[in-house]
Amino acid sequence: MKEKTTSATGQTPPASRNGTSKYFKPEDFTCRCGCGLNNISPELIATLDKVRETAGIALRITSGSRCAKHNEAVGGESDSAHLTGLAADIAIVGSHERYLVSKAAIAVGVDRMGIGMNLVHLDIDKDKSKEVAWLYA
Repeated sequence: MKEKTTSATGQTPPASRNGTSKYFKPEDFTCRCGCGLNNISPELIATLDKVRETAGIALRITSGSRCAKHNEAVGGESDSAHLTGLAADIAIVGSHERYLVSKAAIAVGVDRMGIGMNLVHLDIDKDKSKEVAWLYA
């Protein structure tokens, strides 16, 4: 059964938002500390749109761009792909949703992901190891 196409906020998306995304708003990727940083990669946004379409479910971004201060505060790696706008964390509710997002990410060519109980981290940093998946405790 195919889900009705909606954005992370539950609204039907326009064809694109300023030519950048079918499903996400810029603020979905802005650093959560309030500093206003949003250096998210257009390539990552296009990839997430494809993941969303392939998975057939709405994706809620919990972390996109991060400034160095916020990255340190949340325990991010010092070379985190979030710092350069090349990663996003997606909220996950349950094992089926985790499976759908992970399967879709692989299908569209994502070759770096972290899997947690409540999130899937997708990463397109070409300067890091390829074909890896790690677990969050």
